[in-house]
Amino acid sequence: MEKKFYKYGLRPIIEEIEPEFSTFYAFQWDTGSFKEDMTYASKIWYDSSGDREDLTESEFNIYVEKLKKEKGL
Repeated sequence: MEKKFYKYGLRPIIEEIEPEFSTFYAFQWDTGSFKEDMTYASKIWYDSSGDREDLTESEFNIYVEKLKKEKGL
């Protein structure tokens, strides 16, 4: 399975890519965990707003840790 990492607006998003489909997981502000949220599929794939930022796994992990620290999680 391949993974891609994004920031959509301020929210970290993970895309898990399988041969037949992708699953999207969105960062949960209250818990710091990730929850499946397929509403991000169209936002990521067809972004015309410029809200999508592609991140490396390392950049993504640093950003998520920063958010968790800011939220006290």
